[in-house]
Amino acid sequence: MQSIARLNVQPVNNVNFSLSVGTVIPRDLHLQTLPADVVEIAPQYRGYCFFVVRDQIVIVEPSTCKIVTVLPLGRI
Repeated sequence: MQSIARLNVQPVNNVNFSLSVGTVIPRDLHLQTLPADVVEIAPQYRGYCFFVVRDQIVIVEPSTCKIVTVLPLGRI
């Protein structure tokens, strides 16, 4: 989505964990807060964070650091 692109987020190039729902990510990974216009489309992710890996957006529940969904970058 353009709002993600506008943030100019630096993608993570090397990950040593599975990009699967339920995976706990390392706490030192830099996360961005989901933009408001994404939350308008997907309100269930209010307060959640994300990072970009290659061409995927990985949405993370910040208190548990668990991946909740992985989407293609062009999708949101």
